[in-house]
Amino acid sequence: MTLQQLEYLVALDTHRQFVLAAEKCFVTQPTLSMQMQKLEDELGVLLFHRTKSGIEPTAIGAKAVQHAREVLRAVKQLREAVQLEKGELVGELRLGIIPTLAPYLVPLFLLELVQRHPQLRVQVEELQTEHIVQRLQANQLDVGLLVTPLDDRALQEIPLLEEPFLAYVAEGHPLYAQPHISPQDLQAPDMWLLQQGHCFRQQTLNICTPAAATDVRPFTYESGSIETLKQLVRQNHGYTLVPELSVLDELGRNPMLKRFVAPEPVREVSLVVHHSFVRLPLLTTLRDIILQRTPERLHARGAGQKIRWK
Repeated sequence: MTLQQLEYLVALDTHRQFVLAAEKCFVTQPTLSMQMQKLEDELGVLLFHRTKSGIEPTAIGAKAVQHAREVLRAVKQLREAVQLEKGELVGELRLGIIPTLAPYLVPLFLLELVQRHPQLRVQVEELQTEHIVQRLQANQLDVGLLVTPLDDRALQEIPLLEEPFLAYVAEGHPLYAQPHISPQDLQAPDMWLLQQGHCFRQQTLNICTPAAATDVRPFTYESGSIETLKQLVRQNHGYTLVPELSVLDELGRNPMLKRFVAPEPVREVSLVVHHSFVRLPLLTTLRDIILQRTPERLHARGAGQKIRWK
């Protein structure tokens, strides 16, 4: 049994296709198949069986995959610990970020991080919260940038920001005339929402009264983009809630923006890693860059009313 075979085993479980798994491992499909056959012969079990849609791990294969992930995580941790002792920040950083943060945070830190550590290969993916959590647990991501708390003992959270929610209100809407709003004001049935699966959607509904979640319009449109929701409000009617990072260039000059009365509802934004993560200087660098590039009033200090995403 070799580490390479374990990597192929995990790749097959991840991609559920021999051809795609081979591509991701930078080998030919026959090479990967041959190595999997050798591993099955050595273990004396069938690890995968074929289905109409691809392949699925057998019951014992699923357990083997779990152990393989743990072994590969330990090997990765060993290599990274040695690099730290040598004063090196090299290799790959796999970072997952939720879509409601990505457009506003990634441009702030990505180029500077790469410039500080030119030997570091940074791979950023936009994923929903549940997928980031799953990949952190499965050693498919190194760092997550998402909304917390997660209530997951396997993961460590490093709070960065407490980002206020603001209302984005069309000029003809009754809320437009108010200087500030409160959760009790959000009872109208004309709120635009993000699609199911976005934690920001659930946080929005957690702020609102139950009546606000009932839509009586003759149509519905749920977007995957905060920018689309803002455009809907500008061009049509109604209102939506937005995170402050999405409107930094509009604050103080756009009367459509309404702050909540104190204590403002906020979302906690954190860096999240598995407890086995050892490249703490890299995490510190990433944290420092983000804090340097964001307004100090958004930095986490426990002043707002933290809205949970579940």
